[in-house]
Amino acid sequence: MYRVQCVKICTSIYGEMNYADFRCKLLQNAGRPAIVNVNIGTTMRGAIDDVDEIIKTLENCGFHDRFYIHCDGALSGLMVPFIEQVG
Repeated sequence: MYRVQCVKICTSIYGEMNYADFRCKLLQNAGRPAIVNVNIGTTMRGAIDDVDEIIKTLENCGFHDRFYIHCDGALSGLMVPFIEQVG
């Protein structure tokens, strides 16, 4: 779309983004800005990507001011902001 190269990131068996693969792909494309589509409850498995981990990875890979994030809240988007994080 719009001549933007799409880079697919591997996922866990539960559908959550594989953060090690994400880091690897970022480093392979260091000269470009990153546009990241984050899932907050996929329709098939209900997987929720860790937005904090994604932002930390982007910053650690040198993408401090060169990234955009879209959060798609298919199943859990309305609930997740109100759920207390434990950890």
